[in-house]
Amino acid sequence: MPATANATKTVSPATDRQKELLDRLLVERVHQLSEESVALLKSKANRRDMSAVIDSLLRQPKKPTPRPAQPPVQSRVVTVQPGVYKKDGEIYEIKRSREGVYRVKQIRVVGKKVVRYGALVRPWQFTPADRITEDDASGFGKQYGICAICFRLLSDLESVRLGIGPVCRKKYFGR
Repeated sequence: MPATANATKTVSPATDRQKELLDRLLVERVHQLSEESVALLKSKANRRDMSAVIDSLLRQPKKPTPRPAQPPVQSRVVTVQPGVYKKDGEIYEIKRSREGVYRVKQIRVVGKKVVRYGALVRPWQFTPADRITEDDASGFGKQYGICAICFRLLSDLESVRLGIGPVCRKKYFGR
């Protein structure tokens, strides 16, 4: 018999990289390993056994991720009325749908047209202090030639000079 056939095969201990991967998988995967068995595995396991455990953990489903905490219902109460608001230098329009749900659209002017985009800001994040002022509306109208309240093109000379249409000015600002 050759000498190589009688020789026992030496098995290397688990590597640090395998142990780090095991730690990460224990956190993110569903498993039933106790702390004692994990400690024993880390201290006594060889590369082959550690690979088998890692392969087994990779086949397990991931733990469900917790949903981000939503603000309490009291802070989600909409305290604003439908209209035009300015927040962080951007113009937003808040409307109430037929179902009674408030919708926020971000307003941008492209060329001479107003484009409404879905906004990442929610209605309860606005306060009455964010409502657009007459100066802001006038500045918007003078800059783009569009009424900042109804978003129509200003055509009357007086409206262009003021930057806001007469109906919107009276309705929104009481003048």
